[in-house]
Amino acid sequence: MTPFAEFRKQAGYDLVGVPPMACFDGLPPNEHPLSIFPDAKSVIVVGSRIKRGQFRSMEEGSLWSTPARWMTGFEGLVRMIEREGYECVPYSPADAPKMPRRPVRPGLCAPNGVRLSIDYAAVAAGLGEIGYHGIFMSARFGIRQTLGLVLTDMEIEPGSSEEKSTGICDGCMACVQACPLQAISGTVSGSFTANGRTMTLAAINARACQACPNGAAGDSKYFAGAEELHFEIENNQVKGDKSVFARGGLPNRLAAACGRACIAHFEATHDTGYKIPFRVREPWGLRPDQPRGF
Repeated sequence: MTPFAEFRKQAGYDLVGVPPMACFDGLPPNEHPLSIFPDAKSVIVVGSRIKRGQFRSMEEGSLWSTPARWMTGFEGLVRMIEREGYECVPYSPADAPKMPRRPVRPGLCAPNGVRLSIDYAAVAAGLGEIGYHGIFMSARFGIRQTLGLVLTDMEIEPGSSEEKSTGICDGCMACVQACPLQAISGTVSGSFTANGRTMTLAAINARACQACPNGAAGDSKYFAGAEELHFEIENNQVKGDKSVFARGGLPNRLAAACGRACIAHFEATHDTGYKIPFRVREPWGLRPDQPRGF
């Protein structure tokens, strides 16, 4: 078994974690890593810090630029593992053209029918927690990281690069107050459990969240796509929809009003090394049922 400390030195990412394989026991086949690579011995979760400047133009309302929340390239990591004689399968929540819609063998999931929760694996690996707003947070960067997951038949000792992975979200409710659509409930919540840890997550009106014109964006077929972010709004709600707790059907909200409010609060309560605060002007906010000049 490869010691975690040794593997971390070679991995080359800001965040590196290997959860115990037992933490995936009990998950349905379409959420289990072994459904993708049955011979895997380790799940590796990595994260890269997102530079604060990538949020600046959205904070100013001048340029729509949404940082990616999921990694798609692992060239260096894959090469490093395969040099040791092991295989490494990168996971990305994406689709492919002309793939079969039924399993290729009895008892298997259909191709691309396995949808792993990278957030779940990141929490199980001790890299951080899910905040009240439903976005992954680390103790060093808050919500400002992009995450990735790979499977390998290299057996690696479980471990985490992070010393602190609990109590990161302080329940400030800045995300609730920042949403112009009131899509995040301040009173109704659900729970999220990973590797024995349970976190409280807000109930979210997923369809209203998808209609957000304040920086939310789609990032794959398995999450709300940009073409889906248009719904008919009436009385500050999407017609025909109810407020529901949604874990996997929300768009990328890193640069949305809720995400940027979280960044501002996190930096007000943590030393992130920047010389000026992230939020230097009153935040802006739009509702899709209000005229926007076009």
